[in-house]
Amino acid sequence: MKKILFFLSILTFISLACGVTINITPNAEVPTNDGTSIPVLDPPTTTPEIFISLTQAIPGTAVPTAPLPPTNGMQVFYNPLSLVLPTGLAGGISGTDFPRVEGDEHPYWELTPGHTMVALEGYLLQGKFHQPQIYIYPALEDATLFPGAFESMHRLRNAMNVPSISISVDQLPTVPFFNAAQIFASNIQLISFQNGNGIRFLTEYAQYAASVNNHDLFYHFQGFSDDGKYYIIAILPITAPVLADTSDAGAPLPPGGIPYPYYAEGPNADMQTYYAFVTDLLNATPSDVFSPTLNQLDALIQSMLIAP
Repeated sequence: MKKILFFLSILTFISLACGVTINITPNAEVPTNDGTSIPVLDPPTTTPEIFISLTQAIPGTAVPTAPLPPTNGMQVFYNPLSLVLPTGLAGGISGTDFPRVEGDEHPYWELTPGHTMVALEGYLLQGKFHQPQIYIYPALEDATLFPGAFESMHRLRNAMNVPSISISVDQLPTVPFFNAAQIFASNIQLISFQNGNGIRFLTEYAQYAASVNNHDLFYHFQGFSDDGKYYIIAILPITAPVLADTSDAGAPLPPGGIPYPYYAEGPNADMQTYYAFVTDLLNATPSDVFSPTLNQLDALIQSMLIAP
């Protein structure tokens, strides 16, 4: 049976018709685009300086996007985060502080050293699979508690240190607390915020070789504050005019869209080629025809300030 290899935080092996097996032990190394590897260290517990160095871009390598022109919008705050909501994107925010959760009795996606979640209320898109949310974690504590978070942070730092056009989906950070796999990534771009840096891209998660569609698609950002204290994850639904509205077999495919081959070919479908074609299509789609536009979401991220 043909199997598709995906990456979910660590390594996730997903078969088109078999079960899901997840290994949440850090990899021994992380690949770079030139074929070399960067070792993955054990999460530090007494040397925060070493960990903070992990969160920093190597000088002269990361080239974040230039700041966008000032955006009309509403300044909002929920400690430790402040940001500007571009006009038309959302009506406000709400925040929740989550307590520490640890122990073998909890599934890995529930583990947290204690974190803050900021939700965008009245978001432009409603009824999508994901909710528009920004998560702020204490980076060292999260990496020490949860190997999946440590590995994702390591991948993030690695991705920040190579040209964005060279980064492949298997080298990108993933959402450590998602119980599904990142199946593709497009529109990859390094991006800065007021006191930090990171990377954004469009992606979709699934537990099988799913079609790329507007119900499940989201804009994903991960970054670090400049002082290395905070690890930030943003999940913001987005749609593209070239994608079907849902993954349903009867969902109309817009002109220029890429047909999902699994419907016709089943387990013999070449899913990697399908994802490559969809990636190229979304990379070529003008930023202003997405909803919200890429500029709106980039401006939101660039406006962020994480309190020290």
